[in-house]
Amino acid sequence: MKKHKILVVIGIVVAIIAVIVGLVGYFLVKDVKEEQVLRKEISSLNKLDITKDRYNTDIVTTGDYAVVESTIKDYLDDYATNLQGVLDILNDEKLSNVLSADNYKNDGPEFGQTKEYLENTKKDFNEKLTKLTNMTDKNTIMDAIKSKKLNSYYVDLYKELMLNGVAAKDLKESKDDLTKASDTINGLLEVETNVINLLVDNKDKWSVENDTIVFKDNDTLNKYNELIMNYTNS
Repeated sequence: MKKHKILVVIGIVVAIIAVIVGLVGYFLVKDVKEEQVLRKEISSLNKLDITKDRYNTDIVTTGDYAVVESTIKDYLDDYATNLQGVLDILNDEKLSNVLSADNYKNDGPEFGQTKEYLENTKKDFNEKLTKLTNMTDKNTIMDAIKSKKLNSYYVDLYKELMLNGVAAKDLKESKDDLTKASDTINGLLEVETNVINLLVDNKDKWSVENDTIVFKDNDTLNKYNELIMNYTNS
């Protein structure tokens, strides 16, 4: 009888072990498949244009892999929207028309709207630029996943996919372009602001005739021409 009980117990233990082994195998296979899905999904992001597209696509993985996936997509989407905002400023037709005869006629001689536009544009541009520059830093990129409190395997996976994969090239090229854009746009905004301030301070010394600005004294004319030369060279 005792022998029979022992055999029953052994049989139950063997069955439990078999179930455990089966479950472990199932989760290992599932884990491998989830990582494959993640890698394929992140790889597909390379087809997107960071200057035009959004990265807030549906999450296709689950569990901690989904955390890695969403962190990557959220980071890139945040970067893309800010970058596209900077590009909108660079391509803003209003910016290129600040020193036009039409603007002189329509908003002069006080230039209230123009001064507000230049101030807001400079603030918006530099806030976005500062954020973008900070987001190209490797430590900032890694901070995004470290805040999720995942184990080291998923952190390393994120690092591989972000720093050696989808973001590496775009962020490097973007950082170089942003440095050039900063000098160009801030220089342009400074010159335009100086020109408008000159016209406001000397509002009784100029007028617009036949779509051309005409000055009543050489001193103001010379200062204006000097600023315009800086504008064309910026």
